[in-house]
Amino acid sequence: MSAVPRTAPLRVLLADDEPLVRAGLAGILGTDDSVRVVAEVSSGEETLAAVRANRPDVVLLDVRMGPMSGLDTLAEIRRTTGSPSCLMVTTFGEDEYVAEAIRLGADGFVLKSGDPRELLLAVHAAAEGGAYFSPAVSRRLLQTGMGTRFIARQHARERFERLTPREQEVLALVGDGLSNAEIARRLHLAEGTVKVHVTSILRTTGARNRVEAALIAAQAAAW
Repeated sequence: MSAVPRTAPLRVLLADDEPLVRAGLAGILGTDDSVRVVAEVSSGEETLAAVRANRPDVVLLDVRMGPMSGLDTLAEIRRTTGSPSCLMVTTFGEDEYVAEAIRLGADGFVLKSGDPRELLLAVHAAAEGGAYFSPAVSRRLLQTGMGTRFIARQHARERFERLTPREQEVLALVGDGLSNAEIARRLHLAEGTVKVHVTSILRTTGARNRVEAALIAAQAAAW
């Protein structure tokens, strides 16, 4: 089964309490004709209202936005407004925030100082059901051991090896940030079959979501 092509632009909401950062993010997103910024807000409270009003596909959240933090905002979005994809915008030195955002169900992380192309890759991956880490964030998680707060590295390989060879292939692609449709095309499978594999992977590994599954893939590969 092939994926239905998207005809409408991706709807993105920007939430950051620094006007220059918002302008920079909006400028990067504006270079992609398939993306439309539907709202720019500066607080967690405004974010929640804007999510309800605009129904975005992807929300970009500053981790340290005040007075209601990006983490608090993420938790409230997950609790009250359905499940738009949420990407956290972060900087180096904020490992504890990254770890907590994983626990709260963030769909990925983008560095403010990173390559602008990473932002567009992240938005598209999240909108299609994938998870995305800026490469520097992935390395940081592995080097500092912060990712192991949720998935102990020494167990990652064991969990990976419980999977069938096909599930291992699927999980590796989940770790690369691919959506179910993209994995289906890569492996020449029906998208429904990929969904079944992902469900089995989550159940077998104990991962609560695709982000945790992606961490298992990264940690197993680095073992």
